Amino acid sequence: MSKVRVLVGTKKGAFVLTSDGKRENWEVSGPHFAGWELYHLKGSPVDPNRIYASQCSDWFGQVIQRSNDGGKTWEAPGGDITPGPEAMKGTSNKFVYDSSPETGKPLTTHQFYDGTQHPWEFKRVWHLEPSLTDPDTVYAGVEDAALFRSTDGGKSWQELPGLRGHGTGPRWQPGAGGMCLHTIILDPSDPKRIYIAISAAGAFRTDDGGVTWKLAGIRRPDGVTQGLALVPGSAPPVFVATGAHGTAFTRDFGATWLGGDTLTSFAVGFANPNVGWVAGPRGHIAKFTAVAK
Repeated sequence: MSKVRVLVGTKKGAFVLTSDGKRENWEVSGPHFAGWELYHLKGSPVDPNRIYASQCSDWFGQVIQRSNDGGKTWEAPGGDITPGPEAMKGTSNKFVYDSSPETGKPLTTHQFYDGTQHPWEFKRVWHLEPSLTDPDTVYAGVEDAALFRSTDGGKSWQELPGLRGHGTGPRWQPGAGGMCLHTIILDPSDPKRIYIAISAAGAFRTDDGGVTWKLAGIRRPDGVTQGLALVPGSAPPVFVATGAHGTAFTRDFGATWLGGDTLTSFAVGFANPNVGWVAGPRGHIAKFTAVAK
């Protein structure tokens, strides 16, 4: 019988839940990193034992953690985490915006809450997305919104500056929770195609591995996309978007939408092409079916 694993990030640490295919009884491992906020955990589809985690605290800042044994043990791939003046010197915790004259120099400011221009400031990693083909390659979506990539298992990170270099970049403005790149979708049918979503700038797509980007058009009618997912195996692609006004589906990159529930949801995922789940505030979890039909 198949096994099921659920990776859970909370304000009080990370948990790894495992069960068999019946999902009647669960084993809970954790909390890992007790007392730390875990913004995201994601396992590699190539090597399930490889898990990446985004760990954050007001005291130590951002820390990338990696497990090579399914969550039993963890390491900071760029160096040890040692409290004190020399803390966080490991390269795995360095997310530096590209300011080189060739690519990054014009990308210095974005629109702030009050409409003025504000410099990009790194705060935390919201989303980690391991490669579909290489366990050592992983993408990171950060706040303030930008996309980074590591090809050495999270030891070092380089920005893909073409996203911020999109013509709309200076007009990006944070939502209520900050200007975060909260979703990364790697297209299994094309290794160079990536979809991302930013609160509150919208959704973007690249067809050349992140060099150039264009608006994907995947935007809810109310303009608020807080969670975005590609229905696995759907062709043409079916996207599900969640937000403050519920869940909606599109089969034409946002030109038309089919309504789902009207409950506020922040995250969406799939058990299979026809069964999905959304999660929202105060423990709201809902199941939907027949998405790909």
